[in-house]
Amino acid sequence: MNTLQIPDEPRDPADHYIRFLGDAVTPFHAVVECENRLKSAGFSQISVLETLNVAQGDKCYVVHPDGKTLIAFVVGSRSPVKTGFALWGAHTDSPDLRLRLNPLTTEAGTVQLTTQLHGGLIRRSWLDRPLSLAGSVFQVARDASGHPIFNPIDGQPVISRTLVRLDEPLAVIPDLAIHLDRKKNDEGEINAQTMLNAVFACGDDPDEAMKALSLRLGMPLDQIDGFDLHLVVHQRPQRVGVDGSLIVGPRHDDLAMVFAGLTGLIEATTDDPAPSRTSVAAFFDAEETGSTTSSGAQSSFLRDVLLRIARNHPETTAGDLEQSLLRSFVVSGDMAHALHPNHTDKHDSQHAPLINQGVVIKANTNDRYATVGETAAFFRAICEAANVPVQAFVGRQDMGCGTTIGPLTAAQLSARTVDIGAPMWGMHSTGETMGAQDMAWIIAAARVFFRGGAK
Repeated sequence: MNTLQIPDEPRDPADHYIRFLGDAVTPFHAVVECENRLKSAGFSQISVLETLNVAQGDKCYVVHPDGKTLIAFVVGSRSPVKTGFALWGAHTDSPDLRLRLNPLTTEAGTVQLTTQLHGGLIRRSWLDRPLSLAGSVFQVARDASGHPIFNPIDGQPVISRTLVRLDEPLAVIPDLAIHLDRKKNDEGEINAQTMLNAVFACGDDPDEAMKALSLRLGMPLDQIDGFDLHLVVHQRPQRVGVDGSLIVGPRHDDLAMVFAGLTGLIEATTDDPAPSRTSVAAFFDAEETGSTTSSGAQSSFLRDVLLRIARNHPETTAGDLEQSLLRSFVVSGDMAHALHPNHTDKHDSQHAPLINQGVVIKANTNDRYATVGETAAFFRAICEAANVPVQAFVGRQDMGCGTTIGPLTAAQLSARTVDIGAPMWGMHSTGETMGAQDMAWIIAAARVFFRGGAK
């Protein structure tokens, strides 16, 4: 019997994406997976805490000190002051459950992990799923007497970060039987405080559970000084459908756009190692919570990096550096709502994108998306050159509209910006669905964007 699971050797862009998605389980891991692919393609890491010396043709990337935001770039032959930047933006975070500062509690003969919500997740999708843990843990360096060690230059404590992923089913959030709540199918409210805590072990001894977790982490938990740990659905993404045309898994929003932008950048600059215009892929954390962090799209991180590239470009001899921003074009890549076969009334009939029917341009006149007429025309030209079909999404006027990093990036850079995405079902679920063909098309569009129109 044939199987639609990913083969040992990926056969198309969708299979390559499935592997990336299965490993990029948190923003920390997403950045590491991007780094691995960039290094394989000849990119070198530059520390953001050092002087940014660049030359034409350099392929580089920087990672924000928090480890959750990455900017990759290929330095063009011309100064960005003359050409601007070609910039693809997306985000590394997805709605999920994260552990509270004091995560262990006991109730009804169980040890539980208490959680807090990140972003607008679909709560019911987290119930009755095997869950694992992933993220980062932090330890303060100490001397032989156990006292914290401080850096003599800046006076800050020396802290190490360890990336962790416990790739096994460690917890579950059990639903309540319908016999005990006859109204749940009609009302079904899920209280985030009381109903989304995960059963971690049976018994009422949290110390034993801590020992078991310490053994799996490879370090005593009492030696951890801080952590950013996520509950992760213990489920690999997979192809679905008799034709294998769908991809079901968590975090399509927005790792699909991260993967597409990253792949497009790598492929474009492999064929043309010295483009005239500097190409940039920026992947931010915290979009799902408003981007108001030190590394989010509302921070100065991207603007600072771009201005440093422009300032240190060998051809920059005159002109204001801000010209490089005004001449730039930004593609804000974030997933789009596909017309749902069971809920066709949720879309405007003239703006109802279909899965595996092409890339979506998103627009909203209240500026929830950054698209305007000129930028829509710009991206349509890119897709035409890439032989990629284009669809349109405008939300119903009697419904609310989400937003993206597009308006935030446009405001930070004063750069022309378009909001685009691939169509999907179940956005913010633990089992989102997108099209395999759409992944191939969005990569093709990204590749042509970075090549400046050349196929």
